[in-house]
Amino acid sequence: MNEIIISPSNPRIKELVKLRESPRRRRERGVFVVEGLDDFKALWESGKRVEEVFHCKKLISQGYVSESLAKWEREGINLQEVSEEAFLKASYRKKSDGILAVVRKWSLEIRPPEEVKHTLVVVLDEIEKPGNLGAILRTAEAFGADAVFLSDSCVDFFNPNVVRSSRGLIGQVPVFAGTKEEVFDWLGASQLEILGTSSKQSDSLYESKLARGTAFVLGSEKEGLGSFWKSKISKWCKIPMRGKASSLNLNACLACLLSEFNRATQRH
Repeated sequence: MNEIIISPSNPRIKELVKLRESPRRRRERGVFVVEGLDDFKALWESGKRVEEVFHCKKLISQGYVSESLAKWEREGINLQEVSEEAFLKASYRKKSDGILAVVRKWSLEIRPPEEVKHTLVVVLDEIEKPGNLGAILRTAEAFGADAVFLSDSCVDFFNPNVVRSSRGLIGQVPVFAGTKEEVFDWLGASQLEILGTSSKQSDSLYESKLARGTAFVLGSEKEGLGSFWKSKISKWCKIPMRGKASSLNLNACLACLLSEFNRATQRH
């Protein structure tokens, strides 16, 4: 184990801050940061390559100091102890549990349909907010989505806010990114029915005949679905609501869609 880092001005601490704040730096190095024991463990257990773990004994739960750190070191992960002041300089959480890791990015390149299970697929078009994307990935994982496609995404997938709001589950769900045309061509090659939602539709989600082999397409937070995807939807429906709200946020909308899909197709 390396000598403890004391100063918040240490170059390695400054580098962690750069990785946290700069998409360009994350692209240059091909890594990103994840903070928190649970988020780190979710990524590690999904088989992602962890390059380094920074830890602060004053903040970390004492039960993990000897057991988990020793286990990670045996797995070949480089461990670096830092002082509380130095750790808090690099931290991006209000309350930290003393674990911050550097993880290698992975490819989001679209793979051939035969390599991806596609009973239930989610397409997010031009999504803009990292926190929303992370929350949606967590929902997609919870309801058993086979894959998530980012169509002309405006979000850096490895933004710390995506990692945090997904609770580290960004490594559990296959995610692919491409242009609208690339994503649509993949859906066509996979022979998926493309379903969209709108409050202006008369057909209820609960009355729709949902079948295995469905792709739910959701538009951006600000603009909704654009003309490209509107012309490609094969089935429209609305989510019944009893209150005065005219729409739901993306994550709530997706939860309704995936829950009903699982019920209707008896996926347990």
